[in-house]
Amino acid sequence: MARVKHAAYCGTRNVYGDMETAAKSLIANSDVGRVHFLIEDATFPRELPDIVECHDVSGQAWFPEDGPNYSHGWTWMTLMRAVLCYVLPDVDAVLSLDTDTIAVRDCSVAWDVPLDGCYFAATHEKWADCRPGLMYCNMGVALHNLAQLRDGKADEIIDALNRQRMGWPDQDAMSYLCQGFIAPMPPEYNACPWTDDTHEPDRIVHYAARDDWRDEPTVAKYRDMTWDEAMRLHGSHL
Repeated sequence: MARVKHAAYCGTRNVYGDMETAAKSLIANSDVGRVHFLIEDATFPRELPDIVECHDVSGQAWFPEDGPNYSHGWTWMTLMRAVLCYVLPDVDAVLSLDTDTIAVRDCSVAWDVPLDGCYFAATHEKWADCRPGLMYCNMGVALHNLAQLRDGKADEIIDALNRQRMGWPDQDAMSYLCQGFIAPMPPEYNACPWTDDTHEPDRIVHYAARDDWRDEPTVAKYRDMTWDEAMRLHGSHL
């Protein structure tokens, strides 16, 4: 039996619309089996297809409100990617994506990136100001090895986030603490100005450095697409 492919998005209410747009693009361009929305409400304010499962994490106990990274320029929901292995206890691997990512062509093989005992796979961030040889990653798109993160590494990451303020909280913690156990993800799965250049066609575009990403024609295409239309396109990848 084929392994179910899981994806996850985290977001506060102000990005619910972006989350829907991103998820519709992923569903339309992959064979993902389950999409998880980590949200701050008991129910999502709009109807969603059965493939999307919502998780109310507003009562989370991993990160206290007076912690160093709870709300210093980043919403507390950015920290939730560090605890995906606990929010999704029965899932072994999940592709996490920022809410400003758009899948533009078939990206079904993103889940097939070899993890080989690594904690996650992600794309190198080429402009990172870090020591030579350090694999610093952009976590806008990352394949998390949840089964391996439960070996105690997730607890180490949570502890670090609760002790030290970081510039890019989950990204810094996971990049620094997982050194030697990070698998490379091809840059076409996280195409943005911050990641390595690729000669392959983009599969997932990350508009991380753009303020006007919502006005992009490709973004508008999926924003205006209905869930039924996305699900029909999804069927062609199964």
